[in-house]
Parts: sequence; structure tokens; C-alpha cells
Amino acid sequence: MLVLRDLQKKYTRFRLGYLWTLLEPLGMSLVLWLVFSVLLGARALGLQPYLLFLSVAILPWWWFSTGIGASTRIWRRTGTQLRISTLPTQLWVVRAMLVSLIEFIFSLPVILLGIALTGFLPGPWIVMFPVAIVVQFLLMYGLSLLIAAAAVVFPDVARLVRIVLRAMFYLSPVLYSVSNIPESAQFIASFNPLVGVLGLYRIGWWPEEASTATGYGISLTLCLVIFVAGVLVFRKLEPRILKEV
Repeated sequence: MLVLRDLQKKYTRFRLGYLWTLLEPLGMSLVLWLVFSVLLGARALGLQPYLLFLSVAILPWWWFSTGIGASTRIWRRTGTQLRISTLPTQLWVVRAMLVSLIEFIFSLPVILLGIALTGFLPGPWIVMFPVAIVVQFLLMYGLSLLIAAAAVVFPDVARLVRIVLRAMFYLSPVLYSVSNIPESAQFIASFNPLVGVLGLYRIGWWPEEASTATGYGISLTLCLVIFVAGVLVFRKLEPRILKEV
């Protein structure tokens, strides 16, 4: 109920309402496709069809950036409710993550549109798409717990997160293929959890986007470590959160 109320509050003030969950990532995909495929077509950054290639990664990235960004504002939005609520403190973080997850699900027709426009159908490895969603949710939940807890201790965390998100957009294979990463940097790149996660999304259409077993092992292990660390750190700082919010 709280999640649905948040969604209604967020979109009812806009004339297009929930359509914005489609229009924002769709607009971003089209602009990037125009720049990197049409205007700079000689520079092969990704695989073909590039519009679909972009869309399959832009949607998870949009989910990641909006969800993590929301974690820096949780206490500012719910501080008053938190003081009088008997619900577990972690629930407020879960609430923000579920809102961003539902927005991501609502945006998935953008990929269907890309398939319709390009005629490029997925193969059997599409079964990894829901796996990627689960892994990304765990990663985002762990990061959000860490960020929400840190925001109470260090108020400047929100600004730092914005800088890191900008850097991660270019350090993650959103615009480009994993194969564009130099072989000498492949091992280092695998320490970015999004490299493995985005590969799981794309592997259904482009099996060559699959990382090595070592690469997936590192990325998925980092996701698990971040999830566990987020839970433990949040529990430790929870009394301070309740005191200072």
C-alpha cells in the first residue's frame, strides 16, 4: 500500500502520469542511438541493432541510477513518518527500492518496441533476464542500505553519489559492448558489479556479451558482499538513524 501510494503521489501531478516511466528511458535511448549510431556511425561501440542494444542496458541503468539516487533522500522524505512509525526502519529503504523496481517493470515495453522496430528476437538465454533483475535488486538494496545509513553520518553523501553515478555510467557497458573493453582491462572491469549484471540482461540477444566464469564470479560475489555489508552496517547504525532523523 505504501509503495502504491508513493507511485500515485509521484505521477498523478503529471498529465502523462505513468507514461513517463516509458518516455524518459525511451527518449534517452533514442538520443544516444542518434549520436552514436547515426552521427558517429563509423565508431562501433556496441552490437547491432544498436537501438535495441542500447535499450536493453539503458532501462536497467535508469532503474539503478534513479533507485540509488532515491536512497540519498529517504530520510528527508520520511523523517516525520519514521519517528511515529512502529514499522522496521529497513522497510523505508525497501519501499524506495520497490517503487524504482515497479517503474523499471513499467518501462519494459520500451524493449518490446525495440524488438518490433528491429525484428531482432531473443534466444534461449533470455531466461537470464529475470535472473539479472533479482541480482540487480539485491545489489541496489545493499547499496541503498549503505548510502541511507551513511547519509545520516555524512550529509555530503548525496553529492558524492551523484558524482559516482556519472562516472559509473561511462565505466559500465551501457553505451558499448563488453568486447570493446581492452583484454588487459577485462579483469579489472569485472570488479564493477554492473558489468556482470548488464551482461546477463543482454546475453539473451547477444550471447557474445557473456562474461567469463571468473568475471561473473567476481561480479556476483561483489553483489552478495555489498548486500550483506549493507544489512550489517544498517543494523549497526540504526539507533543513530532513529536518533538523528
